[in-house]
Amino acid sequence: MSSNPVSTYRIQFHKDFTFHDLEKVIPYLRKLGIKTLYASPVFKSTSGSTHGYDVLDPHVINPEVGTEEQLRELSRSLKELGIGWLQDIVPNHMAFSPHNPWLMDLLEKGPQSTYAPFFDTALSSELYRGRMMVPFLGSPLDEVIEKGELKVDYQEGRLVFNYYDNYYPLNPRSYEEILNNSDEQPSEGLSQVLSQMHQIHQIEDATQYTDRWNEFLLQLSAFMKNDATAGYIKKCIENINNDKDRLSQLAEEQIYRLCSWQETDQQITFRRFFTVNGLICLNIQDEQVFDTYHQFIKALLKEGVINGLRVDHVDGLFDPSGYLDKLRELAGDDTYIVVEKILEPGEQIPQHWPIQGNTGYDFLSLVNNVFTAKESETAFSEFYSTLVSEDAEVQEQIYTKKAYILHQHMAGELENLHRLLLNSDLLDSKSAALIKDGDLKSAIGELLIQCPIYRYYGNSFPLSKTEEGALKTILERIRKEKPELRAAVGVLEDILIKKPRNGDDEYNDRALYFYQRCMQFTGPLMAKGVEDTLMYTYNRFIAHNEVGDSPEAFGMSSDEFHGKMQERQENFPLSLNATSTHDTKRGEDVRARLNVLSDVPAEWLQKTGEWFELNRGLKEGEGPDENDEYLIYQTLIGSYPMPGQSEDEFKERIQNYIEKALREAKQNSNWTSPNAPYEEATKKFAVQLLDKTSSFWKSFAPFHKKIADLGVINSLAQLILKFMCPGVPDVYQGCELWDLSMVDPDNRRAVDYKLRTKLLEEVENSEHQQGFTSWLWEKRYEGHPKLWLTQLLLKERRANYEVFAKGEYIPLKVKGKYKDNIFAFARRHQQSLYVTMVPLHVARMLGKEDLEIAGIDWKNTRVILPQLASQDWTHLLRKGVTGTSNEEILINDVFGDLPFAVIKFEQKSSGRAAGILMHITSLPSSFGIGDFGPGAKSFADFLASSGQKFWQLLPLSPTEQGSGNSPYSSYSSMAGNPLLISPELLVQNGLLGRKKQRRWLFR
Repeated sequence: MSSNPVSTYRIQFHKDFTFHDLEKVIPYLRKLGIKTLYASPVFKSTSGSTHGYDVLDPHVINPEVGTEEQLRELSRSLKELGIGWLQDIVPNHMAFSPHNPWLMDLLEKGPQSTYAPFFDTALSSELYRGRMMVPFLGSPLDEVIEKGELKVDYQEGRLVFNYYDNYYPLNPRSYEEILNNSDEQPSEGLSQVLSQMHQIHQIEDATQYTDRWNEFLLQLSAFMKNDATAGYIKKCIENINNDKDRLSQLAEEQIYRLCSWQETDQQITFRRFFTVNGLICLNIQDEQVFDTYHQFIKALLKEGVINGLRVDHVDGLFDPSGYLDKLRELAGDDTYIVVEKILEPGEQIPQHWPIQGNTGYDFLSLVNNVFTAKESETAFSEFYSTLVSEDAEVQEQIYTKKAYILHQHMAGELENLHRLLLNSDLLDSKSAALIKDGDLKSAIGELLIQCPIYRYYGNSFPLSKTEEGALKTILERIRKEKPELRAAVGVLEDILIKKPRNGDDEYNDRALYFYQRCMQFTGPLMAKGVEDTLMYTYNRFIAHNEVGDSPEAFGMSSDEFHGKMQERQENFPLSLNATSTHDTKRGEDVRARLNVLSDVPAEWLQKTGEWFELNRGLKEGEGPDENDEYLIYQTLIGSYPMPGQSEDEFKERIQNYIEKALREAKQNSNWTSPNAPYEEATKKFAVQLLDKTSSFWKSFAPFHKKIADLGVINSLAQLILKFMCPGVPDVYQGCELWDLSMVDPDNRRAVDYKLRTKLLEEVENSEHQQGFTSWLWEKRYEGHPKLWLTQLLLKERRANYEVFAKGEYIPLKVKGKYKDNIFAFARRHQQSLYVTMVPLHVARMLGKEDLEIAGIDWKNTRVILPQLASQDWTHLLRKGVTGTSNEEILINDVFGDLPFAVIKFEQKSSGRAAGILMHITSLPSSFGIGDFGPGAKSFADFLASSGQKFWQLLPLSPTEQGSGNSPYSSYSSMAGNPLLISPELLVQNGLLGRKKQRRWLFR
């Protein structure tokens, strides 16, 4: 049975929201209509983690969240209510923490550790060289030792380095010397135990070595219970700690190297998540690592405790395609799997990945753009360019930011790749002689920087024509922009494109390894350079400074959006439709509100100009500069609470946001050396703006109310698209009410489920009363309309799953005076058809008229309907409103107090049915006879739309010429007729080339 979800509801588990807390809100979630719980990582993670992506042990449930038994009980309870469980997993990395048992075993035993192959270090990879860095010291090691901050200690049954209560195990070879470091003689028993050390060191097998070492530690632990022996051992440790030279020497003798966190900007000996030292990456491509890591996950799937998987950061893996093939094999064909994957404009999920789709950032981007008025781009761009005196194109700024991250924070990664290439025997002496010192390294750096997407996925050489073409384009761009690197770029082209065509498998394996390693670092550059830098510096229109979207984007046409939805339904109809996540830069309703600004560009830019003048006197020397001030105004108009509602600690929240934004921008402050005076001045400026008696507030408040009202329309329209478009709607925790949050941790605040339960009861108690939609609009600032609409659409999808999972997406034409202000489409499956209509750019349409939303006269604006099986319809958003339509629906007939419509056409059964008798071969075809290709599907759709219920087929068994190819004279009762296989579908699935297909065309 398929585990594909109808809808998902994301929950962030942590110590303040546990399994027990979830249990208490299940009745609310059930009443809301949730079909699948979408859980953040629940495996053991670092203490106090608010997200769970810093996993310590993937085989244990996080004790701060609950127990394994609680999880099983929760799963049973949810199953009884028809609710599934989609689990987030993190195969790319684990926490670099003293509490990570696998990693500490590696630091202790080095190559003799069972976990030596697990982590991406010099012990398992040619990419790295030297001792593994442990980069958590506040200053260089010698300074730390001089200040007495590093000590040897005995903790949890072993000798460790203690640095501010962070413990790192000492190598077994250090024990004998430390425990003999006294003027006194060790006890006879301790001497006998220490005499075993030499024998232990001779063991090569990791399992045997671990067993013997654990025996030694148990014996040592027993000695520590004896006062005399314990005193001796403590004296030995004290002697080491009092000898700084010896302590320094001891540190140098370890498998790892204790060092300052700042060293990793220029040197690195392990792969980390982006530039985060606290997350160390796994070799999940290794079969042993894959099997071990997924052991508990596999068990939970097999037992039905969880029903689906969300794969975090798939782009970080060495071979994402290979990993997903293995994961599908492990999980089974019926398990729902989606991946976290950021798609750049024009990029698509690889068709061959055995997944249902991604986590929905692409949908977020599309819906964000369809509500942005593209016509306003010039006005916004010109204003911003004048404001900040910045003429550089966005692509140029992207290049600059990515280059900054590479050379200032990932120089070690670049050096490792350069050394790997030199040591891989890929560069012949003739080519090497043509390259100047440093040019090859620079060319590799340019390849990483100029990659236009997060990464490519080729896992065999030569590359596919598509990927090879993309790589050639990058290399040609480097040649053009960096002519001094032409020779080095030519060498890269030879290595990665030309030589692999020669068919030398050994060479291709080495070249492929280098290429795949490069691809593991293009993503971090994109994420850190664009998401975590440019999206805080390029503030032209911050609605598009969003994960999955682009600062360069500024709107799209309805036709473009329709095309993307048709592609989505064709390729990945079960991808998540997300509008807010734990990683988004701002809440979904902030973006919806900001989009209104693009509808009133003249008014917005006039207002901001006015505010710059009004607030000039609030600045106190240090800041903010114009760019940061403009960011504050946009943040304020987008995130400030609804009119008349609680400020929700807004003063504190916006100050926290400003601090993070300034540090991420890396212009006026940064994380490594914060500019406190500038930060404080900017935060103070923002707080002063909230003075309700100021001239600024008198200008801001009425404009904010206007934008908030129009933003409500955008928000509800966005919600309807999320539920009615192809894909699985995902509701981020709490976003059934207004989501006016800023970037994390603001978007991970506690959700008030008691309030939501109360408001839902109010909605349910009122929805049968006359004037319900008017009441909803009156209650708009509290969030009632969004809560009501979320529940209604969740239940509709639940009741009609197949329409939304399989239903055709049909763009609908709009005619009349306001045709550009209505977006309409239909979803059709068999006898069911839904028509969705939402407004676009209402503020642009109203102009300066001060009209109530419900008072808009849509004149002759109408939606042209598709071919109908039934002419009778029901308005899902206006209880009791029904009608009959044949060719079109007037907007004035279906829009009311809330200007939206979801119309359901459904043919009522009379108890009688009709159909047709016709063999598949009778269908028209370009290949002589009909087959089970697109033509068969189209004919079935035609029958359904005509009200037919049956298609009776003749036998489908194989035929032979001797019997006139009669389907009643078959030589097999079990086999199918190969003539009915569709050449078109073979091409679509990559099983047949188009050239061969053309040979079969019937002429």
